[in-house]
Amino acid sequence: MGAAIDTGKSGGGPKPSINVTPLVDVVLVLLIIFMVIIPNMQEGKPIELVNVFNPDKDPDEKLEPLVVTIDVDEVISVGESDMSRPAALAELKRVHDETPKRRTILRGDARLRFAVLRGFFKDMQEIGFGGIALEVAGKREWSPDSEGEGG
Repeated sequence: MGAAIDTGKSGGGPKPSINVTPLVDVVLVLLIIFMVIIPNMQEGKPIELVNVFNPDKDPDEKLEPLVVTIDVDEVISVGESDMSRPAALAELKRVHDETPKRRTILRGDARLRFAVLRGFFKDMQEIGFGGIALEVAGKREWSPDSEGEGG
């Protein structure tokens, strides 16, 4: 700890100045301790998980998701191919028969009536696709004026 001596006429005498180096050192040590300890902490009771000899291999998980898009003119694209609704449903049935656990993403144009999107979603569920993801642009703030938008 040091002191600065003021020689001006403003009065005073020695002014203390604190050395912050030890404080910074202590804070850095605490930061390092928490960076090491926190990731190693467990939630809940510590348990030993069960080991298996032959774990399930799920090759469908590595497949790219099937993207189905419906544009404003109600043209349906399965992957990259544009087709009519009956042809799209036939293609989806074929894909589901080949890979029943394949993830699917349904995308619809914002100007499309929601009833059309909902109907196609229902058709996909009837084919057997489970857990269909609806792709959205992002969060939109609700207002009374926007209640009727989107179908």
